[in-house]
Amino acid sequence: MFWAPEADLATVILAPSPLSTGVSFSTLATADQGRTDTDAAGRYLILGDGVDAIHLALLGRARPGRPLAVIVPLDADLPARIVAAVGLWRRLGAGGGPRGLTAQKRRRLIQMLRAVDGRRCGAAHREIAIALFGAARVTSEPWKTSSLRDATLRLVRDGLRMVDGGYRGLLRPRRVSH
Repeated sequence: MFWAPEADLATVILAPSPLSTGVSFSTLATADQGRTDTDAAGRYLILGDGVDAIHLALLGRARPGRPLAVIVPLDADLPARIVAAVGLWRRLGAGGGPRGLTAQKRRRLIQMLRAVDGRRCGAAHREIAIALFGAARVTSEPWKTSSLRDATLRLVRDGLRMVDGGYRGLLRPRRVSH
């Protein structure tokens, strides 16, 4: 699996660190439990796979055991490059949390969008609940006091907020507290 680094604008560019501190190339090579792919020269790496893959380009004299630094060009792709660098930082265990959305958060976002679609098409909350959770679950308890009713109302409410600009929060990197 080889890719042209210039085609991936969110590639993390690494070079020897001017300081005596920093993550080493050998730490990167073991960070993904043997799933790291490199080209023949070992200058490009991919940690992970799929949407969680982090592309790395090694510059200069980056060698195993030597500290590395991230280089971030000041260009139009700076925000994407910073997000990729933070993803690498988190992958290496320094960021204190998972990279991207958890599977649970992703499922909830999908449910929110489906709920908004249903509402905008004129569906009642009960009809939305049946589409999301199934008729058997919805009809198994009284609708007025149902926990699924409450969940559906929250999904519609939060989905409308997301559509009305709340999605921007997904694009902002999370702050790391020290």
